[in-house]
Formats: sequence, structure tokens, C-alpha cells
Amino acid sequence: MQAIDTVRALARSWSSLQAVGVIALFLVCLGLAGIIAAELSTPTLAVPEASAQAFSARAKGSVNAEATPFSLPPLQSFASITDRPLFSQSRRPSPQGPDDSLGPWSSFVLAGIIISPTSREALILHGKPPTVVSVQEGQDIDGWLITSILPDRVVFRGGTTEHELKLTDKAESTTPTTPNFNLQKRRPAP
Repeated sequence: MQAIDTVRALARSWSSLQAVGVIALFLVCLGLAGIIAAELSTPTLAVPEASAQAFSARAKGSVNAEATPFSLPPLQSFASITDRPLFSQSRRPSPQGPDDSLGPWSSFVLAGIIISPTSREALILHGKPPTVVSVQEGQDIDGWLITSILPDRVVFRGGTTEHELKLTDKAESTTPTTPNFNLQKRRPAP
């Protein structure tokens, strides 16, 4: 019986502690609401525009308050970066011929050739990410003009230089993750 009386006493004291806690939280909320009301009702200090400009000029470190527009430094100031390319293991620039400025023709992959009685088309894989483009004679890709499409190769011209891209050139160097676009004619079974 005595244990039951102690449990009842603890339950009464616990409920009184909860009541005290709720009252304390209510008073804290009233105090915070009063502070917010006081902050909202007080007028803000108006800063004259002349002093605001002087402050911004001092913050920028200049006496003149007029802002100068941003401009990049000349390209020649970045010469040390281009002379030592970051992603080259030797940190030496790659040798480039005069026609390499048109675009890397060697990154083209001849995926297929379509020759019909009315047109000649080549499927060329290029770009990053690689995309397949259908081109005809006389069109250009990245500055390289397609001069002729033959059954086994495509001829590119850039300025005075011509390059041939054969259908089997890139098929030998493909990895297992790269699809092989080497197209062959199939003969019907007799």
C-alpha cells in the first residue's frame, strides 16, 4: 500500500512540474513577442545618400565613387598558361600544323557510307559527347570541307591540306566499350 501512495505522490508532483514548465514557456513566448513588436515599431535610421556613397567608396578602396566596368586582361597575359598546358603530361604544348586551327580532323570516326543513285552520304562520329552526323559532299564539319565520298573513305580538305578518313581506320583502334561501326555489304544467300 505504501508503494501505491509513493507512486500517486510522484504523479501529482510530475503534473505540477509540467504545469510549471508550460507556464514558463508561455512567459518566454510573451517576452519574445514583446521584443519583436518593439523592433518593428521603432523607426529605422535614415542614412543620407552622400554618406552612403562615401562609405561604399571607402569600402572599395578608392576615393572616386563611380564604378568602373569590369574588363578582362589582354589574352597575352595568359600566355604562361597556354605555354604549359595543365592536362598535358609533359606540360609542353602539342605540335600543331597550320591547318590544325580548323579543328581536329583526326577526332572524326567514319561510322558508315551510304551511296545511292541520287546521293552520297557519310555518317561521321565527332564532338564531345560524340554524335553521329550525316553529311554529303560539299558540306563541312568543324571547318573541314568534305570534297568526296568514296565507297571506302571520305576526303576532307582544310585550306590546302587534304586528309582521307578510311572506313577501317578507326575500327582497329576501338575498345570493347566503343561500338564498332564497320559496315560491310551482305550478299543474299543463294
